[in-house]
Amino acid sequence: MGLAVFRDISLLWLIFLALLAVIPIGIALFFAVKGMIRLRAILLLYLPVVQEKARWVSTMTIRVADTVTRPIIYTYATAAQVNGLVRAILRRNTP
Repeated sequence: MGLAVFRDISLLWLIFLALLAVIPIGIALFFAVKGMIRLRAILLLYLPVVQEKARWVSTMTIRVADTVTRPIIYTYATAAQVNGLVRAILRRNTP
């Protein structure tokens, strides 16, 4: 047996070790891609429902915020009008 035979055996051994390192990663990536495809199919069913619920929550939040802040804004506006009216009446016009 010459040196060429050991070279070929070493080359086959290195190829085998490289395959052992690459195959688990390839299998993991295969199932990850397959899972992403399945997840996308499921999300296409449920995302419109989630989007509709989010839109409803946003609308209700705006309604509640308007209901809560309307009296406060009205009070401040009325106070500002009264304050302006009082200043206008009590202001001294000096020539």
